[in-house]
Amino acid sequence: PSGYRLCASTDEAHDHPIYCVAFSPAVHQNDDDGSNKSALQCFSTCAGQYIHIYEVHTADNKQEKSLMVRQVYCDVDDEEEFYTCAFGGRGITEGKANNATINQSKAIYIGDNKGKQSKGTKRQRVNDDHCSTIHNLSLRQGPPLLCVAGKRGMIKVIDTVLQSLVMTLLGHGDSVNDLKCNPTNKDLLLSGSKDHSIRLWNLRHGQMIAIFAGHDAHRGEVLGLSWHYSGTKFASSAFDNTIKLWNVSDNSIAEQSEKEGPIQAAIRRSFEMERGDKFKAAIEQTPYFSTDSIHELPGCVDCVQFVGDLILSKSVQNVVVLWKPVVTNEDFATFNTIYPNYINENRKNNDRIKSKVIFLRDFTVDNCDNWFIRFGSPSPYNEILALGNHEGEVKVWELMGNEDDDEDQDYFGDNDGILCKLKTGGSTVRMVAIAGKCLVAVCDDSSVWMFEAIE
Repeated sequence: PSGYRLCASTDEAHDHPIYCVAFSPAVHQNDDDGSNKSALQCFSTCAGQYIHIYEVHTADNKQEKSLMVRQVYCDVDDEEEFYTCAFGGRGITEGKANNATINQSKAIYIGDNKGKQSKGTKRQRVNDDHCSTIHNLSLRQGPPLLCVAGKRGMIKVIDTVLQSLVMTLLGHGDSVNDLKCNPTNKDLLLSGSKDHSIRLWNLRHGQMIAIFAGHDAHRGEVLGLSWHYSGTKFASSAFDNTIKLWNVSDNSIAEQSEKEGPIQAAIRRSFEMERGDKFKAAIEQTPYFSTDSIHELPGCVDCVQFVGDLILSKSVQNVVVLWKPVVTNEDFATFNTIYPNYINENRKNNDRIKSKVIFLRDFTVDNCDNWFIRFGSPSPYNEILALGNHEGEVKVWELMGNEDDDEDQDYFGDNDGILCKLKTGGSTVRMVAIAGKCLVAVCDDSSVWMFEAIE
């Protein structure tokens, strides 16, 4: 795109910061009037104890997009505060979410029987009693499930067609900051927590598959997660200012022998298990790569994303860094060419945990020294990078430049490929998400801003 323009905005009826926005991978066709068909995208936001699901309509014969709230969920626990949401797995019911517009006065409650219903409103209560008959999702045919988590450390999984909580995933000992579903197997969900651990879940059976924590793992709360496009490995970032890369399917044991690695075997067993079977989660303490040299101290790395085999990461120093982990022999040869004078006697090419990096490009943004502000760069092509700040601005870059760029251009200089700058209402932009031609920014003042790409 040549830029973006504002096409819709709305304020959610609560006083909580909106920490997360996530698009559903499913796109429907809406032809309710029997005449004009339009593409239908959905995305979710979470703030406080509320979860909103929006529909984005794009009619074939119109240039403008419209934004509509379709469902609102409210946790019965008044102290819950959701920090993250993600679509993954499949529901058991075919169809799409109820398309009758609703708002917070008709919110669907999720949680347990201890919650109290507000007086003067008629709200459907959805609690754990609904879970017993639909816990096994092995015969799922419906649209993606919605997973949400936050302060209480419980991951709640919602079927948006049934408008029901279908399972609660328990295991973390503190708040959950990020959720990410595997791009090649949507039944696999990653969660990162304040308890310093990362956990891998099977959404089909509600089973915890593996725990990534221990001696070589993070020493601070995990803030960001990102799957590699292959679904075989992932990146994590944390309050300890480190970024770690973990193998899931192509771990070192599997590479050195014909046997499965422990994580690979645990994933397979989680899909073969029957309801009621005992299951022992695998434990992985050692990533295959770890570095704390990308961002300066003091700080924390609150957002990370794979871009092919490269990495984007952000801390609180007003910069997003694009870099390459040095993990293969070819990487080491390139590293030694770029940094011929690099001296580190304690780290050689055969280190137990590799740590060298090749810096590629900086993306600078003003007024972005708050933590837990997250950028957006749509997979798998990652052509665009967008990040907000605490002044309500969103900066958009062409991630890899364009054909007109000077071959000798220094990407660490001032000419950093800015595509455009967007304005919201002036409050801190907590997260930006991009899908197709839509860019959505969510803010601390409970506002949602949708921009459309200009071709």
